[in-house]
Amino acid sequence: MVTIKDIINSPLLLALVIGGLAYITLFAVVYLLKARKRALELGITKQEIADVIKSSLIFSIVPSLSIVIGLVALAASLGTIWAWWRLSVIGSLSFESQIASSLAAALQYSSTTEMVANASGREFGIIMILMSVGMLSGFLILIPMGKKLMTSVDNSKQGNGWSQVLSGCFMLTLLAVYVPILLISDTIQALVMITGLIVAIVLGIVAKKPGWGWMNNFIMAGSMILGMVSSLLWTAIF
Repeated sequence: MVTIKDIINSPLLLALVIGGLAYITLFAVVYLLKARKRALELGITKQEIADVIKSSLIFSIVPSLSIVIGLVALAASLGTIWAWWRLSVIGSLSFESQIASSLAAALQYSSTTEMVANASGREFGIIMILMSVGMLSGFLILIPMGKKLMTSVDNSKQGNGWSQVLSGCFMLTLLAVYVPILLISDTIQALVMITGLIVAIVLGIVAKKPGWGWMNNFIMAGSMILGMVSSLLWTAIF
């Protein structure tokens, strides 16, 4: 019988992931060249373009640290290859972790670690389908409604501020979905979340001080790193 370990460590899955990432990289490079060509046509100098690219690279490195941390955390339950694919393209650590945890509970495993050790390849196939289809649902909604939504948001910026209300409701919805799960499901998990929240608040306060604006780039990565480190302390205590 094909097991979950046979799939997450298979050369075929690795080849497919590398192929997908190569395609995405090529896509990005092609549009970078197109954008550069158009910028030159508009009279923007090569030096200005180079400065924009350099600054973008610098400010992309720090936020990507949180993704690397997420990769390490997700690899424990889904394997390095699949976690690499999910977090490199369109995935979210919270979304992927929730799907894996929910399916582990549905299959009557005590944890995702136990599921990885004992699940069949069929069960992992269900995980892959749920993660892929669930994340694509947002794009399927945007095909018929995306233009209208963007137009409404742009118009609201010039009028009654509806875009701020919409953004706030969206964030509150995310909090309402994820926070109760994190707080109720496990004590250690709840303490780690609270620790990360406190760190994020402290870093946010520091970032508002004169000359500390650069700290904004480290808030997500810092809260995740210190939150994960705190899990060692909470595990030892509880």
